[in-house]
Amino acid sequence: MSFHNRIEGNEIIVFADTSLYSKDSIFKCLYWYGDKYHANVSFVDSNTYKISLKPMSDNLISAEQAEKLLQKLERDLLDFNLRDIVTKETKNIRDLLIAKAFSNGEFDELPPGELSDPVGFNVNEIKND
Repeated sequence: MSFHNRIEGNEIIVFADTSLYSKDSIFKCLYWYGDKYHANVSFVDSNTYKISLKPMSDNLISAEQAEKLLQKLERDLLDFNLRDIVTKETKNIRDLLIAKAFSNGEFDELPPGELSDPVGFNVNEIKND
């Protein structure tokens, strides 16, 4: 079954495949809409999230505003999902950097080889005044 993102009156409805979007990234994205919109996330079936946004007040939004909001929500869902992917892929590097930052110098080592500059800068001639 195919689901299409749409606008129904004052409600923005977006569908997201559970194999592509993590629950965490969806909720992190929707958090930023919480000041102006009521957000709802439910399952249409075991493979599809249904995400809806409605304005908090009873004020109607124009068709143009609704279309812009739909496009923004779609972009933001992609953005937060990508952030989630990058965070997971770089977890080990982040952990190593944090460990190094708090190691109090006990693992500080000079890199192997000589320190030089291909432009001809000689680091041994630096005077510390």
